[in-house]
Order: sequence, then C-alpha cells, then structure tokens
Amino acid sequence: MLFAEQNGKLYSFANKGDSLLENRSLGLAIRIPAGFRTDILESWIKNEIKLANYDNSQFTLIKTIYFDFNSDLIRNDASAELDKMAMLMATYPFAKVEVVVHTDSRGSPAYNKKLAARRGKSIQKYLEHTGIDLSQFHITVSGEENLINDCYDKADCDEIAHQLNRRAEFNFDPRNEN
Repeated sequence: MLFAEQNGKLYSFANKGDSLLENRSLGLAIRIPAGFRTDILESWIKNEIKLANYDNSQFTLIKTIYFDFNSDLIRNDASAELDKMAMLMATYPFAKVEVVVHTDSRGSPAYNKKLAARRGKSIQKYLEHTGIDLSQFHITVSGEENLINDCYDKADCDEIAHQLNRRAEFNFDPRNEN
C-alpha cells in the first residue's frame, strides 16, 4: 500500500496485481519490474514519483506484515510497518483502517480463524500502545480463505511459500469522516 501527499492532500495507490501501483486522481501509475527486491522498493518508488514531476510529494509505503508459523507475535520487521501505520493514523485522525488477517492452510479452518483473530488482536494492541484511537480501525479475519498461492491443504509447499500466506494487509481510507 502506497500513499503520496501532494499539496496537503493524501492519495492512496491501488495495487493492480504484482506489478502496478496506480492512483487515478494523480494520473500516476508505477510499474514494478518482475522480481524486484523489496528491500530497495521504497527508494525505487520515490525515484519514480520524482520522475513523474511530483518533486514535493512525500510518500509512505506500508508493506504487508508477516507472522511466524502458529504465532500471533509481532515480528521486528512488522513493528516497523505498524509504526508507519500509526504515524499515518495520527496524521489523519478521521481516517479508517481495515486490517485483513490471513493464515496459511496448515491447521483446520476453524483453528486458522481463531489464529487470525489472535493476530488481529496483537496488531490492535500494538497500535493501541502507540496512542491510536481504536475506533479508527477494523479487523477482518480471513483465516485461510484467501491464500495468495496454491499452498492449499496437503499441497507440497516449502516454508517460504507458506510464509506468504501468513500475513496482514492494510486498507487505509484517509477520507472517512464518520
């Protein structure tokens, strides 16, 4: 999820598949080359925004966060993303955030729903400790319903493939003033 600020307005970029981030209001689409390393993604996107003549734009990239197997603990890499989300929520106090929490397919569907709910509570507690108003966000528990690869029950997948499914994704709406 990418946000750019231009002239005091916050614009969010829709993810159009694995290779395109797009904001129609700004008329800006950022194509991400296949196999692009996520550790240098932020600097690359910043350069793309600058090349599109949005020199004064500030941007924030909130990456999907991941969980270890059968765990609801917030990892160090996830805490950095949650800190960025907390800053955005504090800057835009009327914004609403939906957190969609997923698991891999190992375990029963009922167990995975409970695990996803625990992960959502961990995210909620983390953000609450940063001073964020709990009314700003909503947790949607997906469990194993929306896998991003073919690692369904009994599929022959390695740990890296399963890891991609153990995630929390963020939908941020800065315009919500209800």
